Amino acid sequence: MDADQVLLALIGVGASFVTFCLMRFPRIRRPQFQQYGPFSLTASLFGVLMILLISALTVYAQAVWP
Repeated sequence: MDADQVLLALIGVGASFVTFCLMRFPRIRRPQFQQYGPFSLTASLFGVLMILLISALTVYAQAVWP
């Protein structure tokens, strides 16, 4: 893996972590969105998996088509 692929993978992992935290913990959302409750664990994990899948496909696409 090249350095740019590692960087893309790390950004994807970071984005999925932030997505999980924002979905599960409404206190850390912006004030106008704090009124909505936390998402279920299933929905939060699904959101994380979607972000990770998009990130992995991006890294794979960069490896296949330089």
